[in-house]
Amino acid sequence: MARKTKNPNPEFETLNELKKKSGEGRYKVGLALCGGIAYGVAQIGVLKALENEGIKVDCLAGTSAGAIIAAAYASGLPVSRIEEIGINTNWGELFSFRPSRKGLVSSGPIEEYIRKYLKVDNFEQLKKPLAVVTTDICSGEEVIFTRGALDKAVRASCSIPGIYTPVELEGRQLADGGMAENVPVKALRSLGADVVIAVNLFGHHQVFPPASNVFQILMRVWYFFVREEAAWREQSDVVIEPDLRLFDLFDFSAGKEIIAAGEKEAKKHMPKIKQVIQRRSFFRPEIYR
Repeated sequence: MARKTKNPNPEFETLNELKKKSGEGRYKVGLALCGGIAYGVAQIGVLKALENEGIKVDCLAGTSAGAIIAAAYASGLPVSRIEEIGINTNWGELFSFRPSRKGLVSSGPIEEYIRKYLKVDNFEQLKKPLAVVTTDICSGEEVIFTRGALDKAVRASCSIPGIYTPVELEGRQLADGGMAENVPVKALRSLGADVVIAVNLFGHHQVFPPASNVFQILMRVWYFFVREEAAWREQSDVVIEPDLRLFDLFDFSAGKEIIAAGEKEAKKHMPKIKQVIQRRSFFRPEIYR
């Protein structure tokens, strides 16, 4: 695909471009939320646990399902409202069946979903800094949105190749961020996070029953691909990995139970999170005032 003339002010940046700017601002505690299809709502439980312990999240990065939740939290929605939305979300709100040469379904409804529930048009209206991770499927580059239209960025981050049609923007074909960085720790560090709390929903190996349709087959290929990437661990201060093996990767009806599993696991890590924040505040007092 031929590239268009480069826009001097694009809505997104590659990871390397964002890294060059990371020194421009520092944030205390950052939260990296990963992709995970129906498992994604477990990360709402992590937010609940952090808030219950009085731990303030200063910036976020999200991939795929994690991008939806991170955007909701950054928009200023109360966690209780995010939980309500998560429990009541169903597949029908996230795609429309429009087979094409580039995908089986359209991800257009994701944009409508973001506008409907978040009531935010762009990154500039968010209450907290946010990085949304996508993948350029022509170059393989990690492409990160930190400004511009929020709904389009989240849509691109959720567009699993083969399932969803890629999002065409600025001469790039953008798809699910999990192909580049499912647990978006590098993006979060580049945004300026000082303490990184990472959530990985694929930390416990899942064995599925036989697939019954092409959607399940493609989703499982995506699952096994993204769970193998583990370089993000080295840059994480705390890793939270809920055990979700009792739940189906595609069962949105189990949202309440999945959220509870995420909250339960996050609570186990609270002593370490507080210890890391305390230690970092001692060595970096200038950003903890």
